[in-house]
Amino acid sequence: MDDLRFRWLKDSIYTILNINEVDPAFEDFLEGEDGAHELMIAKFLNQADSNVDDENALLFYKEVFEELREEQVEITEEEWIEEQLAMNPDFDPNEEGTVTNIGSDEQQSSAVNDAAPAVPNGTSDNVEQTGDGTNGEDGNKTPEEKQKPKRFRNELVKYLRTLLYTCRDFYPSNLSKKNCVYFLRTTSGTVHTPSSIEDADKTMVKYFDYGLLNGHTLHLLANTLNKVYNPLLTYQNDIEEPDVSEKHRASSSKSGSKKGDGPTEKESEETEEEKRNEKRRQHELELRAVLRDEFLIQLQKFLNQIGLTLRQLEGEVRLELPPQFDVTKLVRSNKDAIEHAESVVYKWNGEIREALERELKKTPQTAGPLGEIDWWRERNISLSSLFEQTKQEHVEQVLEKLETAENAAPSSFRDTRTDLSKYYLEAKDNVKFLSTLERHFKNVTHGATFRVVTETIPKMMSALRMVWIISRHYNRDERMVPLMERIANQLCDRVARSINVRTLFSYQPSEIIEKCTEAKDMLERWKQAYYDVRAEIEQSGRDSRWEFDNKRLFRLTDHMAIICNDFIAIAKELEQFYNIFTPELKSVTGKPHKINEILDRVHKVLELIEHAPCDPFRIEDLDKWKMVSANYGQQIEEIDEQTKSFISESFKSLRSAESAFDMLLKFEKNNTRMTIQDEMHKRFNDILRQYDNEVTEINSIFQHRKTNPPVNKNQPPFSGAIAWSRSLFRRIKHTMLRLHTKEALMQTELGKQIKGYYLRVAREMKAFEDGKFNEWKLRTEQILPTLQKRNVLRELPPGENDNPLTPRYAIDFDPLLNEMMTEARYLEQFDYILPENIRHLALSEEKMKLLSTQLKIVLKNYHRLVESLEPHEQSLLEENLRHLKRHMQTGTQRLPWTSTNHEKFITVISELISKLDSTINQIKKNSQDIHVFLDEIRQCNLFREPPPNVDGSLVHCKEYFESVENRRRQDAIELQKKYKLIGPLIAKVEGLVFSTNTSQSPKMKVYYAYWERQIFSALSDLVMENLKSLRDTLEHGSKPLFQVDALLVVPNVAMQPNQNEIMKLFGQSMRDCVEM
Repeated sequence: MDDLRFRWLKDSIYTILNINEVDPAFEDFLEGEDGAHELMIAKFLNQADSNVDDENALLFYKEVFEELREEQVEITEEEWIEEQLAMNPDFDPNEEGTVTNIGSDEQQSSAVNDAAPAVPNGTSDNVEQTGDGTNGEDGNKTPEEKQKPKRFRNELVKYLRTLLYTCRDFYPSNLSKKNCVYFLRTTSGTVHTPSSIEDADKTMVKYFDYGLLNGHTLHLLANTLNKVYNPLLTYQNDIEEPDVSEKHRASSSKSGSKKGDGPTEKESEETEEEKRNEKRRQHELELRAVLRDEFLIQLQKFLNQIGLTLRQLEGEVRLELPPQFDVTKLVRSNKDAIEHAESVVYKWNGEIREALERELKKTPQTAGPLGEIDWWRERNISLSSLFEQTKQEHVEQVLEKLETAENAAPSSFRDTRTDLSKYYLEAKDNVKFLSTLERHFKNVTHGATFRVVTETIPKMMSALRMVWIISRHYNRDERMVPLMERIANQLCDRVARSINVRTLFSYQPSEIIEKCTEAKDMLERWKQAYYDVRAEIEQSGRDSRWEFDNKRLFRLTDHMAIICNDFIAIAKELEQFYNIFTPELKSVTGKPHKINEILDRVHKVLELIEHAPCDPFRIEDLDKWKMVSANYGQQIEEIDEQTKSFISESFKSLRSAESAFDMLLKFEKNNTRMTIQDEMHKRFNDILRQYDNEVTEINSIFQHRKTNPPVNKNQPPFSGAIAWSRSLFRRIKHTMLRLHTKEALMQTELGKQIKGYYLRVAREMKAFEDGKFNEWKLRTEQILPTLQKRNVLRELPPGENDNPLTPRYAIDFDPLLNEMMTEARYLEQFDYILPENIRHLALSEEKMKLLSTQLKIVLKNYHRLVESLEPHEQSLLEENLRHLKRHMQTGTQRLPWTSTNHEKFITVISELISKLDSTINQIKKNSQDIHVFLDEIRQCNLFREPPPNVDGSLVHCKEYFESVENRRRQDAIELQKKYKLIGPLIAKVEGLVFSTNTSQSPKMKVYYAYWERQIFSALSDLVMENLKSLRDTLEHGSKPLFQVDALLVVPNVAMQPNQNEIMKLFGQSMRDCVEM
């Protein structure tokens, strides 16, 4: 099966329906109906449309059939003889070659050949049969040695055949009785083909929901909804697990647990971001909870309806007449018919009594108020169906006939029907009245939050009052109290499930307080709403008073409200500790490990609550809970004493007076423990002493470093020294401003003393800064005019081989001028008033920087240009270079930094450089073309060998030299042509530079001389390289150049031409090469 998607479907179907993997049922199914099934599945996999339901689902089921097949079975010789005797009594088994035997063998052979391509065990392979069924080659053997022929018999064998069927649009009526595999597409579009069967097992499940349907459909639906989906949607499943929210507790005591550093700006931003994300998450959870609860209510209603339908289908009592029962025969004279009818009526009566007793024994399935409604609703449906049957026409006819016959059975039946009617009407009325409470009961049971339930309780209590007044069933204490007790139990159950003491304190204290407060308010509102309605009833004076058993209604809710209040108190204490032991306190005290130890002890105290050996919400465990609470309170008091001792010690060695002061102010606003807050207020004098130490330290640094103050990188010395002084001053100034917000603190004797010390240090720092500024101003006013009079460029000293026409230049900008501009900018930021000329200098900083940048670009282009010139090119462009130099010297002689002609100078120089650059590029382009010609001359081969003869033999000696000479003449002609092209190129340069075309310009003397040397060098290289090549060929070459004739002159062999003649030919060829 090429398509692995089909293979995966097959494996899934076979596994779920328990089909043997070698069974060809799936392949037979695909081939059925001329391949229509395969096309249907392909469409299901490739073209599923999410808007068409029948194309998104496939159901498969199997049918197993018995199939008879005729097969040949090998039998023994004795069995074969018995069969022959049965067919022919005269058959003689000892007579060889009998007609019966031969015919039997032939029939067997024919049957075998028709049934299969070969006889089993290969007995028909290339064997010649004789008349008696023996091998012809064994004819000479004795009978004992002869092999007996194999005998076969045709038998019918039963096989089980599996057939697969599928459903899409139509479902058979008996489908619910079969095991079915369903596949539902969860995505639209094509199901991608996996690369392997392992990949198919991983990826195909993403496209489908699939499973097994078996048994009663309604039972399966009810079990799936009730056992799978309903638990997934219940409200307590949205509560976070302890390990997920453990981070909240850690976040309360983090920051600096390892190094003791205070909270950084990044950590603060992360904390704020976490808070925003947490609020957003809570809001999303609330919205989801509302939608989930609404759906859960509808789902529960649907489940109840399924349950009622199942009970009606499985347990309904039917008052039917027996078959062939004729009501018209019920006359007094027909005693048999009367007795038969009497037995039927008594049977009906018994069935009704049994059904009624069975219904009255039922109790609500759940403990909540919705269970009460469902219970009465089920009773109403059951009794309604039963009561309607007692009023059927055939029932009334039978009862009338029996009454006419003066039979006692109808009287008993009518008494039973009266009792049934009473209970039916009671259930009907109760369903009607309880339906007015159902919406409130749903909020109590499935409400998203405690707040929703709290808002529901007053309305629900008013509705209960109406039921108390109107209902004939719930107008008595023994009926109303159980209903209200169910409501109270439901409220308590919600609290117990939502507030688990084992995990409660894993959340942040604010969350604990919020949740427990809402739960306590709900429980208290329940009692308050009851007494409010009770007071309204008493004030009206018309209705029966509510004198219910308060113990049953409020004993557990009051207890749980008290426990919730205990949890709130514990959470507030926890929050107070977290408000004390903040990252700020760690930073101020410098003892984060001590703070972590106290927080760890707080968490260990919480473990007393989390691992309490009791359930606080159980009234029976109240005494145990009180013992746990007392132990907890004692531990908290010890932690308070430890905290006070720690704060007292830490404030004696503060790290930062400002941080400590801010922390104390924060504690005054925050919710902290009173004992700790009182201890904190005693620490203000410690803060003043720490501030005095800080001012002393800053003053010591200032006195020690003011003669050589540290300066930041890239900051000038004077403004850097002032910035250093101001940074020291800011470190003490900011803290003093913060201390001044506590006026009473600064009015103390210690406060006044420290303030005076601060002012003395501040004045000394101010005097230092003013002195630095005056020193810089005096120095700048003295040297600034001289620096501003400098020209923008200066000519660099010439090198050993430099041409006077192409001098090098540099920007003449003193770094001191740049430093003055930077100083002026910084000092102006420090609010110092600068002299007009210095201020003007500072304002022109950007302009001067731009000018410097432009000059750097101009000089870069100029230096690149002159460095690219060869000596002969410099001679050629002497006038151009002289003109450029004359303009460049303007920047070295008549263009100071204060001039207004900078832009014009830059423009003129840039244009001259651009024009000269264009000229040089064209000259160099011509030079490249000339060099190409010269390279071709150098590479010319003046000793080109002639091609071999047609038959592949070498040419004769004389022919060889003649061919070389002819080829050399041709090459010489080509070289002359290229040589003649050089003159026009040089003349073109003359026209380009001097605008003349004489080819005799004296100004190009050097340029002509340069190219004459290049041409002579190329010709010399041509001759020398060719002679060297010929020498190498003659001395080291292994390939023959030509052939000579050999003549036999006895006793010698003579060559024609001889060796001397050959040497003369080579000599002449080399002279021709040199003299060419």
